[in-house]
Amino acid sequence: MSEEISRGTYGRKWGLIFGLVSAIIFTVTGAARLNLAFASTFISWAVVISVFVLGLKEFREDNEGFMSFGQGFGLAMMIALIGGVVRGIVSYVYLLVDTEYLPWIQEQQAASNPFGTPPEGQEMPPWMDFFQTPEFIIVVGFLGAIFAGLIFGGIVSAILKNEAEEF
Repeated sequence: MSEEISRGTYGRKWGLIFGLVSAIIFTVTGAARLNLAFASTFISWAVVISVFVLGLKEFREDNEGFMSFGQGFGLAMMIALIGGVVRGIVSYVYLLVDTEYLPWIQEQQAASNPFGTPPEGQEMPPWMDFFQTPEFIIVVGFLGAIFAGLIFGGIVSAILKNEAEEF
């Protein structure tokens, strides 16, 4: 390797792509009121894994075909962090604009509850209201992006690593 290339440029590029694609999916499904249930989880996983694979492959190719596990994992975590922040900001703005989205989600969850709806007159405790706010949803989404970086980033980095031989 003649010179060290910066992972920061790849992290910013692919993190922005990850964040924008995730935010677009969130916004489109929210605006169209699509209830994808478990399919949304698999769509999210496909986006995360695809972005990690493409970002790490590009870095490895530009690094003369070499990438250590640590370099790949660090890059995947950078992609996840930047993507989580971008997705969080866009999602937060969407939730502030579309004030009917969260009540719609609550209706969908109540309708799909296997235990049925709570008896008439029974309400949630006041402290549970925090879990239905845009802020909480964004924090959980950001933590989900970090978790995806840890799990999927580690797996993709282990598969795509190609360490240079030391003499």
